[in-house]
Amino acid sequence: MDRQIVCVGIPSVEVAVARLHDPTLRTRPVAIAPLSMPRALLREVSVEAEQEGLAVGMSLDHARRVCPALHVLSPNPRRGRYSDEALLSVIGRYAPLWEPSRPGSFVLDVTGTGKLFGPACDVGAKVQQDVLARYHLDGVAGVGSNKLVAQTAASLVAPSELYDVRHGSERVFMSPLAVRTLPGLHRPCMRPVLERLDDLNLLTLGDVAESPLEALEVVLGDYAGQVSRWAHGIDYLPVLPPSIQPGLDEVILLEPDTVDDLLLWGRLLDALQRLCRTLRSQRRVCGALSLSIRYSDQIEVTKRERITPESCWEHDVSPVLWSLFQRCFTRRIRLRQMTVSATGLTAYAEQMALFDARSAEEQRRQDRARKLAGALDQLHARFGEQVIRYGRNH
Repeated sequence: MDRQIVCVGIPSVEVAVARLHDPTLRTRPVAIAPLSMPRALLREVSVEAEQEGLAVGMSLDHARRVCPALHVLSPNPRRGRYSDEALLSVIGRYAPLWEPSRPGSFVLDVTGTGKLFGPACDVGAKVQQDVLARYHLDGVAGVGSNKLVAQTAASLVAPSELYDVRHGSERVFMSPLAVRTLPGLHRPCMRPVLERLDDLNLLTLGDVAESPLEALEVVLGDYAGQVSRWAHGIDYLPVLPPSIQPGLDEVILLEPDTVDDLLLWGRLLDALQRLCRTLRSQRRVCGALSLSIRYSDQIEVTKRERITPESCWEHDVSPVLWSLFQRCFTRRIRLRQMTVSATGLTAYAEQMALFDARSAEEQRRQDRARKLAGALDQLHARFGEQVIRYGRNH
């Protein structure tokens, strides 16, 4: 059975959601960029801003010189969550399997559902119409035989439009497109690949598809096979459902970007304290901790480490966080964002050890730390987080 993959999304999702809450922005050129950064880059631009000559990645100062009427908004993760919730409320009625690809965009596997909802292109159109009618968000849709083709097709159309790539025409569809159209080539690790393709004057996917694999291996190494398959419109990756394992996240937005170790570590400890407080209030412990950092040049690094035994206490988890921080923060470049995630959550059920290997001093230190954390929880619940904090140099 041929796969039926649909990609639906909201272009410039933060701009679209901002215009829902502020109708005065609907006809103005709008962009999303951090306002407090001296060298901020545009993350999203509206159609009106594109018509004025602006593009994603342009510096904010240059954009304001090109378009003096530009209205700039700071990034807000809540806008992305709102669009995701809107799409999910509709997608769940049509697709048995779906996967988030980026904020405001989902990939649906509707293989085998033709008798229920019709062809895949009809499913994409229905999702677009329902989201527009219920949430006033104008989306795009792409249909293909795999995730790569569906996502690429969706990126080529304007809001309210749908691009259906029929089975067997993937090579013809991909051939005239620029190499930079491929979603997978925008990852930081693929930058050398793009540079080498530019050096070889391989500007379109058709140029790459016509190049012998042996020649591509000489210049691209291990990436040659993957890039060649993409150029042919081949993608074997399945649509994977999001993890159902519960987790907690703390996102730290750094405005302005900073490289100060003490300040960064202090902000991480504050986030860890909030996570542990939430875990204790829910009577849960976490079995793993992950840290994601985003540098000002948009490169992201993520590290993960298990916590043995599972815990919800800061004195148990903070050494793990410190290890993750040392492993992630290896470049002396300013950070823009950090995210601490607690995963592997289970119910809290502490059992006393029959033979405790810890020294008496270590046991007393741990008991004092837990009593202090409990007292701080009560104070924060009654008077707020700022009433008392750990003393740190930040």
